[in-house]
Amino acid sequence: MLEISKREQIGALILAGLFVVGVLIKFVFTPQPAQLEVQTVEEPAATTEETGEILVHVAGAVYKPGVYKLPAEARVIDALEAAGGALPEADPHALNLAEPLYDGRRVYVALKQQAYAEQENNSGKINLNTASVEELQQLPGIGPVKAASIVAHREKNGPFKSIDELASVNGIGPSTLETIRDYLTLY
Repeated sequence: MLEISKREQIGALILAGLFVVGVLIKFVFTPQPAQLEVQTVEEPAATTEETGEILVHVAGAVYKPGVYKLPAEARVIDALEAAGGALPEADPHALNLAEPLYDGRRVYVALKQQAYAEQENNSGKINLNTASVEELQQLPGIGPVKAASIVAHREKNGPFKSIDELASVNGIGPSTLETIRDYLTLY
């Protein structure tokens, strides 16, 4: 029969203890993914007029990003407050805090560096990676549906790496792309 010496037993116990401590340290010090605060709807969706409420997605540099139910007359400042406020490294004043919200709106709070980079861009062009649906509608030939498709594509796939990637957005063909190309920037 195989005999284990006291020294080997102590060594095995120490190794087991170190393993347990390592697992605990990893669990405690590993950042956990942010939990999105999403309110589920159990009944068929009622219109904004029926409920007097809207759903707004608050993203970016806020304490609690997520989807929030707000009164129909809410403003951007109300959405920021619902999300716990802007982080210290955020620039909430890059947004129009008094702007009225609408159902389905996404409010993105940029970091100060991002907002500063946008202010540096004095070209008058629209930033494809940060523009809202309303801003994109200022482009020739871009209405609410195409603008919403651009924002949805960006949210699903991440920032555009080139203007040419717009061709992969539903509703943006080669002629539309060429028409709006000179009005766009990525920075």
